[in-house]
Amino acid sequence: MNSQALGVAALALTVAMWGMSGVAIKAVSASGLVTALYRLWFAIPLLWLVMLWPGLRPRLDRRWLKASIVGGVLFGIHQILYFTSLKLTSVVNVSLIGALQPALVLLLAGRLFGERVTARAVAWSLVALAGTSVVVLGSAHAPSWSLRGDVLAWVNLFAFTAYFLVSKRFRADVGAWEYVIGMTTVAGFVMLTANLSTGQNLALPKGRDLALLAAIAVFPGSIGHVLANWAHAHVTAFVSSMILLAVPVVATAGAYAFLGERFTLVQAAGGGVVLFSIAMLVLSTSSAAAAALAESTAESDVP
Repeated sequence: MNSQALGVAALALTVAMWGMSGVAIKAVSASGLVTALYRLWFAIPLLWLVMLWPGLRPRLDRRWLKASIVGGVLFGIHQILYFTSLKLTSVVNVSLIGALQPALVLLLAGRLFGERVTARAVAWSLVALAGTSVVVLGSAHAPSWSLRGDVLAWVNLFAFTAYFLVSKRFRADVGAWEYVIGMTTVAGFVMLTANLSTGQNLALPKGRDLALLAAIAVFPGSIGHVLANWAHAHVTAFVSSMILLAVPVVATAGAYAFLGERFTLVQAAGGGVVLFSIAMLVLSTSSAAAAALAESTAESDVP
C-alpha cells in the first residue's frame, strides 16, 4: 500500500473517531464542564510523556510560554462551549454548525493564507450558512434540541476560529508538539477554574463514564490528531478536506444509532447543502489556502 493510500486510510480512521466523539461526550452522565475537565487532564500526562521520547528536544522558552497561555485560554473557552453545547442540544446541530469553520476562516483571514476572498467564496459561504439555518430550524422543538445549546454552538464557532487563527501565528515560531502540550496544560487549568467557580461535582467518574472519558482523551483527542497531521503530508489538502467533511455525517449516524436522536428529511437536506457548499468553497481556493482550510476542517469539531 502506497503512502497516499495509507494517508486516506488514516483519515478514514480519524473520521470514525472524531465522528463518534460527540456521541461519546453526550453519553457521559457528567456535566459538560466536568467531562471537558477530565478529557483534558487525562491527556495532559500523556502529552508530557511524549517529550521524553528520544530525539525530541522541546524549546520551552518565553515564546512558548506566551503561545501556551494565549492559545490555552482560547482553547479552554472553546472546550467549555463545545462540551456544554453537546450536552444541551443535538449532536447533529453542533456538528453542522462546526462544519462552517472553514468558511469563517477564509472570510475572516483569507489574506493570512495568501487568498483573496472572492465573490464565489462569499456566495458558497452564504449557501452553507443557509443550509445550517435549515438544519437548526428543522430541529426546533425536537426532544434533543435546545435553543441555548445551539446559541453556545454558534458562539463556539467564533471562539474556535479565534483559537485556530492565533495558533497559526504562534506555530510559526513554536514547535507543534511543544505548543500542543503547553496549550493543553493551560486549558486544563482554565477548565479547572471554570469547574471550581461553578461548584461542579469533581468526584472521579466510575464505570462506563470513566471508560468513555479515557477513550475520548486517548482516541479522538490524541491519536486522531496525530493521524490527521501525519496524513496531511501524504494526501492533498483538497482530498483531506473532503474526507474530513464526513465527520458530521458519522456524528449524525452515531447520534441516531446510539442516542436515539431523530432527524427529519429537511434537516438531512440542509446538512447536505452545508457539506456540499464547504466542499465547493475549498475547491475554489488556491492550494495554499486549501491546505489551511483542510487544517481548520480537521480541528473544527473534535474534542
